[in-house]
Amino acid sequence: MIKTVVATSGHRVGVATSITIDGRDLPHSELQAADGSGRSLPPYPGGVVPFGSLFLHSPFKGSYDSRYFGPIPAKGVLGLATPILTFGP
Repeated sequence: MIKTVVATSGHRVGVATSITIDGRDLPHSELQAADGSGRSLPPYPGGVVPFGSLFLHSPFKGSYDSRYFGPIPAKGVLGLATPILTFGP
């Protein structure tokens, strides 16, 4: 999965109807109540990103990212994605 790192260790993530990082709104971060199949998507409760962890985000409305599963260990990142050919939905 390809996501953008939007917060690292020590940043405070706020979760309401959308996400804030250290008090600043994260664009395109509105939370969804359910996925495309109607399954409940309980949000991550928010808090400080732990040491050695990253908070991931994708601007796509249906993205399953840290809004729902929380921070991940930084060691789980495989590399940096480089765009080769991109197009809008």
